[in-house]
Amino acid sequence: MTFFSDFKTSLITRFLEEIDRHGMVWFIKRLSGNDTGLTGGHQSGLYIPRDFAELLAPEVCRKDLYNPEVFIKSCYMPNADFVAENVRVVYYNSKYFPERNLKKKYDEFRMTRLGGHSSPFHNIENTGSICIFAASRVGDELAAVAWVASSLDEENTIESWLGHEVDPARMALSQAPVLLDKPAIPLFTIPEAWLKKFPKGEEIFKIVMEQLPRHTWRAAIDDLLLKRRELEYKIFELIEQAEVLPVIKSGFTSVEEFIKYSHSVSNRRKSRTGTSLELNLEVLFNDEKLQFETQVRTENRKTADFLFPSGKAYKDLSFPEHHLQMLAAKTCCKDRWRQVISEADRIKTKHLFTLQEGISGNQLQEMKDNNVQLIIPRSYKNMFPSAWRDSLLTLQDFVNLIKTEQSSGR
Repeated sequence: MTFFSDFKTSLITRFLEEIDRHGMVWFIKRLSGNDTGLTGGHQSGLYIPRDFAELLAPEVCRKDLYNPEVFIKSCYMPNADFVAENVRVVYYNSKYFPERNLKKKYDEFRMTRLGGHSSPFHNIENTGSICIFAASRVGDELAAVAWVASSLDEENTIESWLGHEVDPARMALSQAPVLLDKPAIPLFTIPEAWLKKFPKGEEIFKIVMEQLPRHTWRAAIDDLLLKRRELEYKIFELIEQAEVLPVIKSGFTSVEEFIKYSHSVSNRRKSRTGTSLELNLEVLFNDEKLQFETQVRTENRKTADFLFPSGKAYKDLSFPEHHLQMLAAKTCCKDRWRQVISEADRIKTKHLFTLQEGISGNQLQEMKDNNVQLIIPRSYKNMFPSAWRDSLLTLQDFVNLIKTEQSSGR
């Protein structure tokens, strides 16, 4: 197909330029362990957002036909020199067919037949990598291109083009839905002052804690963290759209003015992503009455996200090393986990909390060899290789460990 000749490149920058030039619809996500086959389970395909399916192939979005499907004739992946033929886009809609008496009721869109084990989408070492999938109609057929990032530089380029970081479990779309007309978040109205001056992360999180207080939560704190992060993100989106959309509609007087404004919005998004996880953890640790300090300078100008019980204790060489603990927090830790190794020389075992949905066995072995103990939300365990699940700590496990440590004293 001559359409693909425009995408024959080894440069991610050129690939992204062509997607824009062709006006393609796309989604961006980090591949989970379920996506790549890392978990070894039976795959039902790559999950895709309903909004993407509606933009690409509205004919598949129907409830009068059981599991309707359409086919993308070819999907070209230039950096892997790979083509997947007859990629299937299917709407699993058993929720609307109770007469079939199925145990599981589905209402979701997925993509299957992405090229089998030879496809970059099904390489378990790509778990956690950013992928971009873009498609459009070429004549009477659907055609697509895709890129699975193979380096941190490529991921940084994609995120710069996108304007914000790509969080695990969250997708970015070429045409994000407008949220202002959707049902409001319960018990929340945007304060007038926030429309004049964008609130700090701590101000937003105060609302989150009011709506999801710790004292009413009976389940593990792992689930509370995930729910709080999701609510925080929704509030941030609402405030951002309420502030940014009027500015966009009013227009700009120059290209420079537009670029400057877009960069400010992008930088604010990146700042939120970078501090959100640490803020969530800090609040939970305070709720659990742990002794800790954040952003502590250690050796060689390195910084530890969390030190237990304190930076003062860490710098006191008479304080027993076996009573010191550290925690690094990274939303995605693929390849980035190595940064943790040198963050606190006095502490042998480095704890690392991540929201990444799966890590290959090879990287988990490397972590173990370098004394990095991984911590994940408890609901994520099934996204990791079965042979490693028992060695992973949940956030509740880690809190219990610190509580036991600190209750035993010096």
